[in-house]
Amino acid sequence: MLALLGIAFLSCVFGIPALAAPATDSSSRVLLARLAVQQAQLMATGTVVSQDFGYSVALSGDTALVGTVNGGGDPAVGAAYVFVRSGSTWTQQAELTNGRVGGQFGRSVALDGDTALIGAPGDTSESPGAAYVFVRSGSTWTQQAELTVPSASIGHRFGYSVALSGDTALVGQLFPESFVEDPETAYIFVRSGSIWTQQAELTTGVAVAAHDWFGYSVALSGETALVGAMFGNDEAGAAYAYTRSGTTWTQQAELTAADGATLDAFGTSVALTGETALVGAEHHDAGGKIEPGAAYVFVRSAGSWTQQAELTAADSVAGDHFGISVAVSGERALVGALYHGAPGMLNAGAAYVYGLSAGSWTQQSKLTARNGVAGDLFGLSVALSGGTALVGAPYRPAGGMASGAAYVFVEGPERPLISRLLPTSGRRRTAVVITGTGFGARRSTSYVKFGTTKCGTYLTWSDTRIRCRVPAKARFGLLTVRVKTAVGSSNPKYFRVKR
Repeated sequence: MLALLGIAFLSCVFGIPALAAPATDSSSRVLLARLAVQQAQLMATGTVVSQDFGYSVALSGDTALVGTVNGGGDPAVGAAYVFVRSGSTWTQQAELTNGRVGGQFGRSVALDGDTALIGAPGDTSESPGAAYVFVRSGSTWTQQAELTVPSASIGHRFGYSVALSGDTALVGQLFPESFVEDPETAYIFVRSGSIWTQQAELTTGVAVAAHDWFGYSVALSGETALVGAMFGNDEAGAAYAYTRSGTTWTQQAELTAADGATLDAFGTSVALTGETALVGAEHHDAGGKIEPGAAYVFVRSAGSWTQQAELTAADSVAGDHFGISVAVSGERALVGALYHGAPGMLNAGAAYVYGLSAGSWTQQSKLTARNGVAGDLFGLSVALSGGTALVGAPYRPAGGMASGAAYVFVEGPERPLISRLLPTSGRRRTAVVITGTGFGARRSTSYVKFGTTKCGTYLTWSDTRIRCRVPAKARFGLLTVRVKTAVGSSNPKYFRVKR
């Protein structure tokens, strides 16, 4: 196993492309390229009592930043926690907080190298909000700046969303519903030495009465900014791209979904890397299902943005809210679906990894928490950096409350995961369809067991679907079914063998 992970690391470092096709006997590289192995579960220790830890996450190389909004009781004192990786071990390096109650410090987080940006949009009735810059020297983090804008008034919720790229920060604000006709605004700040100054205000240039929620999500990459407006475009949602020339920012494009519809919430989440943008639409209806959600990939060529792909989950169900969170790094995308579940695992959540190969985006793996339970909301927040993913599960229970957790995933072979058996009971020799992920191709070491008895007849076997017969010697009664492959055993499912 260690050898396989080592090869996966080399493939990442030297740029071997990630492929998305199901594995076959001759395609071990496909398995190795998958971002599928849970490396760590992160939980907070510190002065702030952890609640909804994982509400926001950010990742940069071997450093992770995890926000908790409601820690510390009511009124809440939020916090953000820094974790660092050495080898495959993650340890908490710092607890960042401003110590103020009711400020929602940690509602949004961003990270780039040794700089962290944390939004504290405040309670709508108490504060206009702020964003805080922290920098690391050695292993010590100190506050460098508090970002605010003179025009912000009580309830503007400045800091609701944040993004960071080098010495540039982007801060969104979320107006409450009102009848005040103001252009909604996101703000650009730049750093010179240790001094941060406001460089620009980004708007759509349109004064609105029923707000578009411009600034609900933001992303930043080099000289390009992306701002989500989930009720823009006649309430279907939109995202706006801006580019910088010198110190001047200009709107380059308005991005909308080709199949967008009213209340899709396109722009709920946005991510940006180079010439690629990813936009989530958590309320999008598709395939006759209500709100399974979708995410859209846009690419830029010669200053023009076009939709390249619409991403959906292979096992989506109504109400998944796929697209609540998105991340993109290189030719890999990550999309959260916080309400995705299975029987007995309602709202446990999931996140999906996609790879770009030959111009097409395909689903590579499905991420779930190894110890996930109903109500975790795994996937509410996601981050991606190279061959590492970070997924927040803010309602993961511990100590009798929703203290939350965040999970780190790395490249490696995907362990088999059973999502469904059909039927769930039957006589011996009944044909049973097992659906899931990570089954790979049928090998001499692969098998399905009903209880302690292996199946002898396999009608079909693919990476996501196995059809086999209940063993003739299987015991009667309720049995545990597992799939065994070269990378381990799957989660258990239950099947009742009838007489």
